[in-house]
Amino acid sequence: MDCSMALLLSSLLALFSVGAGASLSLHVVRTKVKDLAQTMVIRINKLDISPNLIEGMDPFLPAAAVDQHIESLPSIMETMGFYQDLMLFLDWADLKQLVEDTSTMRGLLENWMISRCPGRQQKQTGEGRLSEALKDTTRKYGLSVGPVALNRLKGYLGRLLLNLDQLNYCY
Repeated sequence: MDCSMALLLSSLLALFSVGAGASLSLHVVRTKVKDLAQTMVIRINKLDISPNLIEGMDPFLPAAAVDQHIESLPSIMETMGFYQDLMLFLDWADLKQLVEDTSTMRGLLENWMISRCPGRQQKQTGEGRLSEALKDTTRKYGLSVGPVALNRLKGYLGRLLLNLDQLNYCY
């Protein structure tokens, strides 16, 4: 009995080690990113954001990293990191699932980038990515900056869905 249990455990360990080393195909990564992006857009739509809050508040959210073109995997990682950090800083209970979805997408993209783009490693995320000016603006106008950020994130995800072929490019 002990030998059969040891054989079973060693077989399972061998099976898991083989599966853990293989990277996902581009098709699988695209499909997962597409599903996550669509889910995130649906979640943002369910948040019931007043269009009145969005109008006129655009100047409070800088356009630097947020509105860059979707040109490569690192640019996608940078932009998603910005939104994740901003949502974490806003600290709204309604955003917790969106933060998790963003984290899941970034993890998937980071693993893809590590396996496909030699020498490219994503910097650790954290609130350090947000400028002090944006933090101050968010503290003062959080109820207004949040909807603007979510509206921009929704637009970015829409563009990402149309440009999934950019997952091929490392630079």
